[in-house]
Amino acid sequence: MFKSSENLLILLASVIWATLLWRHAAASLQRKRMNFASSVMMQRIAGHQPTRRPILKWIMILLAMLLIGMGLARPQGGFTEEEVMGMGFDLVVALDISKSMSARDIDGNSRLDVAKAIIARMLNGLREDRVGLVVFAGETMVQSPLSRDKNSFLTFLERVNPDLLARQGTNLAGAIETAIDRFDMNASQSRAILVFSDGEDPDSKRVNAAIEEAGRKSIPVFTVGVGSEKGGYIPEGQTWFGEMVYKKHNGRLVVSKLEDAVLKKIADETNAQYFRANDISSARDVVAGLDGIKRSAVSGGFRQVRNELYWFPVLLAFLILLVEWMISERIPYAREKDHWLKRI
Repeated sequence: MFKSSENLLILLASVIWATLLWRHAAASLQRKRMNFASSVMMQRIAGHQPTRRPILKWIMILLAMLLIGMGLARPQGGFTEEEVMGMGFDLVVALDISKSMSARDIDGNSRLDVAKAIIARMLNGLREDRVGLVVFAGETMVQSPLSRDKNSFLTFLERVNPDLLARQGTNLAGAIETAIDRFDMNASQSRAILVFSDGEDPDSKRVNAAIEEAGRKSIPVFTVGVGSEKGGYIPEGQTWFGEMVYKKHNGRLVVSKLEDAVLKKIADETNAQYFRANDISSARDVVAGLDGIKRSAVSGGFRQVRNELYWFPVLLAFLILLVEWMISERIPYAREKDHWLKRI
């Protein structure tokens, strides 16, 4: 497995280029020899067959290039655990997975896909923070507990889809309440909630109660409005011919629009920020807002990281190049005049 697999294309292009260059140089050298003298005359002049050491040196250089290219692709080994030390906070992401999040009104992409892409990109900006995931529609479900294992979080995030919850709706209050329950209130760790949604909760009393609880426990609730004001149709399935079927009400197509009044209220009353998700680049704004949270010192605990194996092919390439440098292009009878020890 390679972490930077795109560098393999550069490696392939380099190998092709080096091979073509080698063939051109060999053909050019052969033409020069033929123009200089015939094969019979060349044997009389040289008195010996041409040495094949330049070919061996070319092969060694090409092999070293291959190994360096593999090192640039960053091969990965197994997982190891490392102790976590630094500054961080606890963050619970609450993601709306109601059917309306399937509307494709953000550059042709569904709201849920854009929200998941923003969350995945956002993880790159988090340091020693613990992250958990709660999904909600008409009900809520804990998808991933608080953990510093970002790879595990991404695995749970990839599996999120609207079919996880049968009850539809937008239960913002339940999402906030479930997220608050994920925190250890006895710890000194800083805490925050990040809500992704496209709608409003009709139960205003319960929303106000959830806002008051978050404020009482000093937990800022950042909100992200996903969708457009123009809106989009809600997919419900496909026909046998692959045509999309959209949700209808009284014979008319239902248009789902972003309704962010409650989202703005939640962020404002919990001393947080509201963000608008227009595209994946919105992740930068979200990370910038989270950076304002006071982080506390964390120590102890472990996270899984992959072993980097790039050093092995790079070291092997260095050894091959060292041996190539020691090999003389001269024939055996003249080796004592150009011994590799004299090059040191």
